[in-house]
Amino acid sequence: MILSSLLFASSAWAKMEIIFPMSQNMKAVSNIHVIGRADSNLPVRIDINGSIMDKKLIRAKDKEGNDYYMLMTILRLDDGVNNITITQGEDAQKFVINRIDSAAKVADWTEGLNGFHSSTNKEICLNCHRFENLSDCVNCHSDKFLGAWVHKPVAEAKCFFCHEKENNFVPKEPFAETCLKCHTAMQEKIDTMPMVHAPVIEGYCTICHSPHKSTNRTHLRKPPSELCFECHDSASIHSTSYMKVHPTSGVKVEKLNKEIDCADCHSPHFSDNDKLLSVEGGREALCAKCHEPEEAKDLLEALEGMASE
Repeated sequence: MILSSLLFASSAWAKMEIIFPMSQNMKAVSNIHVIGRADSNLPVRIDINGSIMDKKLIRAKDKEGNDYYMLMTILRLDDGVNNITITQGEDAQKFVINRIDSAAKVADWTEGLNGFHSSTNKEICLNCHRFENLSDCVNCHSDKFLGAWVHKPVAEAKCFFCHEKENNFVPKEPFAETCLKCHTAMQEKIDTMPMVHAPVIEGYCTICHSPHKSTNRTHLRKPPSELCFECHDSASIHSTSYMKVHPTSGVKVEKLNKEIDCADCHSPHFSDNDKLLSVEGGREALCAKCHEPEEAKDLLEALEGMASE
């Protein structure tokens, strides 16, 4: 797993920096590493659900040859909530780790920590890991293989197809340069369609899609409408059209066997139509996606009448 930033003082003794767990309240699907760094070799006491263990720190050196002390241990978690306190000297840091039964219930949380492999943060990990092969990837990123929706190259463990060793494992930007190596039909559409969504034009596929795993279909970071409303104002987007009186979420459509969302009417990538509408044949054809075709004209007239009142 990618770890959080190291910030520690240069005084004779400073508070131990706990690198992992990366937050004081998180989810896990297995036993976890506890990793910390300090400039004092005072022993550490770890209390997990009332069970106590004392740990001696490991002496290590940074790139400049300066000594520091490393905490590294593995905690066996109980199912459900685990209350953990890590104490060194008079300093105590508390964590709550909720062990769940499946990684498919956890989003791809490490993506918010881009840049770890190119930072000084990795020094402490290099005491054990080389970051040279897939086994090192799996050591920290096993959750990415266990999502409800897993990207095919991830499922096939082709990490180095996208992550470049010579570039500290950072894919090229914009990320579409990497994505389009496989999604070749998408490039043709981007080049030829009259209407293309702005993030697609710019090549930032990962604004909407997780490249690894997701709890949502098509690897979306969030459900479709929720994702759209991060950029588009949900209160005003239809305020000047007949659609201002039409539901855009929260209504289950029997014909679609799902709740309606933005992507039922708008293409998230490209379209032949204005406003990225996702069907040919005008407004009536769009209505017929959810309603009976013979009702579409009357429904449109009713909507327009309600909107003008």
